[in-house]
Amino acid sequence: MTLWGLWDTRIRVVALVSALFCTVPSTAEADGFVTPFVGASFGESDVEKVTTFGVSLAAMAGGVFGFEIDLARTAEAPANTVFVANSRATTVMGNLIIGIPIKGVRPYAVGGLGWVRTEVLPRMDFNLSLVNRMPEKNEGLGFDVGGGIIGFFSEHVGARFDLRYTRSISVGDNFRDIIFEDLAFWRATAGVALRF
Repeated sequence: MTLWGLWDTRIRVVALVSALFCTVPSTAEADGFVTPFVGASFGESDVEKVTTFGVSLAAMAGGVFGFEIDLARTAEAPANTVFVANSRATTVMGNLIIGIPIKGVRPYAVGGLGWVRTEVLPRMDFNLSLVNRMPEKNEGLGFDVGGGIIGFFSEHVGARFDLRYTRSISVGDNFRDIIFEDLAFWRATAGVALRF
């Protein structure tokens, strides 16, 4: 993919996320909440999980339809994980949320598109010399799907539990040509939901 093609793809993603954001209804019953979270990222048969932390900013109308911006980053991955050893992954996703308010709790489904970046960090060998002097970075499109539950203890404070699947994708010569990449992982998190 050429440099112009990469920028063209980024512009289309930003336009899509902006359009999705504009589809969220604005009503008197709409509320927003921010959720700092911590959890783990893992594959289907990994020995070790990788600590993951981040923040989500969401708005929902009537507790049913909404939009979310989700930013997450993993700690440095050891060996035997879904990630390359000594690497970190960062994701920024724009998601649609569909919830079902039930007696003070809100089960929901979530899914969307965004940006996935992996970075192999410099490391030392046994002679204390740098093996990788410069970080190796890869970035591109990605998608996530999942669900969870939100419940509020009071008007402004609650808890959120979330499980989602993230996968890298790339675009071929045509924007409709979607190629699924090898990087794919699950993320399970818990966080404090602060409603405003």
